[in-house]
Amino acid sequence: MKRLLTIVATAGLVLGLAAPVSAQAPAEPKGPLAGKLILLDPGHQLGNSNPKFAKQMSQKIFNGTTVKGCNTTGTATNSGYPEATFTWRVAKRLKRQLERAGARVELTRTSNSRDAWGPCVWDRAKQANRIGADAMINIHADGASSQSKGFFAIVPARIKGWTDDVVKVDRRLAKAMIAGMKAAGAPPSNYISGQLLISNNTTGLNFSNVPSVTIELGNMRNAQEARRMTSSAGQRQYARWLLGGIERFFRS
Repeated sequence: MKRLLTIVATAGLVLGLAAPVSAQAPAEPKGPLAGKLILLDPGHQLGNSNPKFAKQMSQKIFNGTTVKGCNTTGTATNSGYPEATFTWRVAKRLKRQLERAGARVELTRTSNSRDAWGPCVWDRAKQANRIGADAMINIHADGASSQSKGFFAIVPARIKGWTDDVVKVDRRLAKAMIAGMKAAGAPPSNYISGQLLISNNTTGLNFSNVPSVTIELGNMRNAQEARRMTSSAGQRQYARWLLGGIERFFRS
């Protein structure tokens, strides 16, 4: 019987008969964020402070109100834990959570290394524009006085010819992030009124043509928040809080 089946199969190949293939469409993404494309921007990069990248870091551009530089080194805890490392680890955890919720996710940088620089903040925004992101979330941490704590959002001011096409949706995104993060348990800022800061010279926000917001997750100079920021459990918590804000935006 086996020999007969082998002969029949061989004859089919000789005659050019294709073996039956089950036509199955790829599974549609599922979850509350299915079909959404989100760009995560983990602030800074470890190599931004590396002298061998001084030329790259010296690049400047007009951002609609002023001339500013490519990028910065970011802040750090009092013990020296860098903002770049914190934002990178939170972004990777958030990426996994967003993907489980059905979203497609890209990052503005692919490493956290002293041997890498940038990209420049305007190039990060241009990536969001190029891929047509449904939202761009810029992840940062503050370096304020030690008594300051909690998260807040930064959105662009209205700048004619720059942000006037997105300022309303940016404000809606920021308000959803604030409400969603609070509901998820994130401690709100005690030094930024209403947890909302309007900026006219944040280059990345000014260059973005898609819904964008910068979230300062907390203050790295506050001892309590620094302990949370430097722990794996704390970084997962920050990612969950951000997820709560993003989901709130897409439900609104």
